[in-house]
Amino acid sequence: MSDQHDDRDDAELERRARTVFKASVDELDAATLSRLNRARQQALALAAGRNRAGWRWSVWAPVGALAAGLLAAVLLLRSPSEVGAPVQVAATPTSADVQQDPLELLTAGEDLDLATEADLDFYAWVELETADDGVG
Repeated sequence: MSDQHDDRDDAELERRARTVFKASVDELDAATLSRLNRARQQALALAAGRNRAGWRWSVWAPVGALAAGLLAAVLLLRSPSEVGAPVQVAATPTSADVQQDPLELLTAGEDLDLATEADLDFYAWVELETADDGVG
């Protein structure tokens, strides 16, 4: 019930405010009305100018961000040698660098050249020579 009562009070207040406003506007002289109209037109023109400037900003900001992102991507994806930085290549193991499991080597069926007696003598000599130098 109180909602209906509040709605009626609001409607009555609105009706009285509208009546008083219309009466005050009807009593204004032509000079004041002209001044109010010019001020309104200036405010509308200023608001329209701000809207256009805001539109330009809202269009160019994402375009600028996209251009900056593309530039960063191009710079990151370019070859480092083109920029003058040292080339860093990911290590890809060659066939000599790959360490295979000894069991895989044995089951591969290849004939492996085992160290001969001459090779063993050479390795013993290298060990003796390097032991005297303090290396090893």
